[in-house]
Amino acid sequence: MMKKILIYGGTSLISLELIKIYLKDNYEFIIFTRNKENFKSRVRKFGLDEKKFELFEVDLSNLEENLKLISGIKKNIQGILWIAGETGNAVSEFQDPVLAKKNIEVNFLHPTLIICKLISKLNTDQENFIAVVTSVAGLRGRKKNFFYGSAKSGMISFLSGLRQKFSGQINILTIIPGYMSTEKFDLNASKFLVTSPERSARIIYNAINNKKEIVFINFLWRVIMFFISLIPEKIFKKLNF
Repeated sequence: MMKKILIYGGTSLISLELIKIYLKDNYEFIIFTRNKENFKSRVRKFGLDEKKFELFEVDLSNLEENLKLISGIKKNIQGILWIAGETGNAVSEFQDPVLAKKNIEVNFLHPTLIICKLISKLNTDQENFIAVVTSVAGLRGRKKNFFYGSAKSGMISFLSGLRQKFSGQINILTIIPGYMSTEKFDLNASKFLVTSPERSARIIYNAINNKKEIVFINFLWRVIMFFISLIPEKIFKKLNF
């Protein structure tokens, strides 16, 4: 039987790089994306086989529609890759509760509920997995992104609890990427902290195969966040970064 991976956030560069890797292992894919045509154009651009993909167009903010689509998926998923999310804008969200609510829903509430629903679709062998991209923003709250950071912090905690609940049954990986070079994210001034989608995908792939629990895409971020975690709150609140 053909192995399948379900991916949320299929149009991102890191998703496409992971797809390219897993295609070599003869996988097929179930893709949840906000724009099917955009995904199809990227598949054609990369020269990938369109027959390998089953596409669902859905907005992550619409929980009911997501759950309805999931209920129709047959059991036979080897892995779940969650790469969807939105950074948002902390200034606007602080002023508008509707925007703040959407950030928390898209980055924490809806992903956790959808992942719980998807678990029943996973194969029950020792090679199954759930891999979720979180953020260094979830490791300590900052004024520049405190709604987003809070949501990602919740996701990191959720995955830790899920890992304990399904210990020995499902391999669950928390991915902490730091800065990643993408079409929307230009960080030329901090290149030593930035990882390419190609390298990121390879690190994630290896972490999944080695059944890791947590992986920092760039080891420098593990060091940086360790020292940031040591800063006393009385000092940290006066910092501007």
